[in-house]
Amino acid sequence: MKPAACVMSDAAGRLRSRFGSAHREAAGRLRSRFGSARREAAGRLRSRFGLCSPALIGLLGLVSLICTSARADSIRERFAAAMEDYDRATQMRAEAPDRARQLFLLCAQRLESIVSEGVVNGRLEYNLGNAYLQAGDTGRAILHYRRARLDVPGDPNLEYNLAAARRRCLTYIPPARSHHVLRSVFFWHYGTSPRACATLAGVTYVAAFALLAAFAVYRRRALAWCAAAALLVFLATGGSVAMHQYALRHAPPGVILSSDVTVYRGPGTGYQRMFEQPLQAGVEFVLRERRGAWWRVELADGQSGWVPAEAAELVSDAGRESSVRGTE
Repeated sequence: MKPAACVMSDAAGRLRSRFGSAHREAAGRLRSRFGSARREAAGRLRSRFGLCSPALIGLLGLVSLICTSARADSIRERFAAAMEDYDRATQMRAEAPDRARQLFLLCAQRLESIVSEGVVNGRLEYNLGNAYLQAGDTGRAILHYRRARLDVPGDPNLEYNLAAARRRCLTYIPPARSHHVLRSVFFWHYGTSPRACATLAGVTYVAAFALLAAFAVYRRRALAWCAAAALLVFLATGGSVAMHQYALRHAPPGVILSSDVTVYRGPGTGYQRMFEQPLQAGVEFVLRERRGAWWRVELADGQSGWVPAEAAELVSDAGRESSVRGTE
């Protein structure tokens, strides 16, 4: 006969094993049931949203197309209204000059609203320059003519109007002699837009390697000469693009927009004046350094000094966004 302690121990063991197995079986059934339910629910969600995703994408595309079309219509309407203002101002310029000036400024405001939406167009900048020139704002006229020249360099009407605006500037600073030499030697750099140079560089790069491959097969001297010429054009146009980008980021051009801008020898009004006469709107410069709210600008004759940043504006967006030598 087993002792009472052994009998109780055997009974407890059987109870633990029986209830333990039952607990495990119940837990397994619950896990399998909830797992299958979770998988079925996830499958229904995936199938529902999977079937709806093309419709959602199509709907979003339609909404985007409608918004883009509405924005384009708004831009066209504002541009047409600006041109109407310009034509009306031109007709009444002799009889009512004050009213004509107001219409020219209204035309410029309409065009500025189009530019503020990210529209980059040389002809738009050219029209802005015309509106500001007729309104008597020489600084902004030169600024927008310079921006238009980045997209459409060499345009005869643009060059003529830019020269007329520069003649209206009350501060004349003769350019250094080296500037004329550089423009004569690197004529393609100053007479061709960066976009056109980049396109030509890409075309001549492909053409040069295609001609070299043909020369390797046929061994014709003419192919070698053509490949060398293509490489030369690629180097010239590619170097022009690189120089242009470097200048925009490290020595961006700008224009004085305010009247009677005093140039100082340091970044502050406590420094000595650089020139006896202040600069007038329309003076062009190259930005060399920024320090707080002051810019160190280099003028066409090579002299440099400090002016308030609020009195001027840079020609290119790349120059406005880049970090120039010095601290902001």
